[in-house]
Amino acid sequence: MTNASHRILDTETGTEYEAKAAAGRHLAHLVNGDPKDQFVWFQIARTYPKRFRVWNGHAWVRLDDSSAPVGTLRPSDPPTGARSGTRLTTLAIDERKYAEVKAVLGTSTLKDTVDRSFDEVLVRAARARSIERLRNMEGIDLDKRSVMEKAWR
Repeated sequence: MTNASHRILDTETGTEYEAKAAAGRHLAHLVNGDPKDQFVWFQIARTYPKRFRVWNGHAWVRLDDSSAPVGTLRPSDPPTGARSGTRLTTLAIDERKYAEVKAVLGTSTLKDTVDRSFDEVLVRAARARSIERLRNMEGIDLDKRSVMEKAWR
């Protein structure tokens, strides 16, 4: 069964994708990306944030909507405390680590490697929040007998 919180709607074509990964595979061409790249969805979402909607369990909402599911990277919102946009900077990079990370991620440039590394950290944090919600049953009806009885029919 597909996790409904990851369903994506392409408002331009009306196509519904069962998951962000599926949307990425089918739409990678929009950003000249590799359909096999598991992170291409995030590049698409950042490039076309107004084009897509995510299912929040009740309705299709914009990716930057406050009701979007935990784990939705909100492409138009900078992280708390961050300035919007990009920043040009100079920093020292460990070339050995860079080469290893680049090979793992399948990236070709430093910018792509850093960007995808950031995405990976954000995805990991979102997963941790989702797990914590499950542990605490926060906003989840799975601890309600009436809901669970219907689930096992």
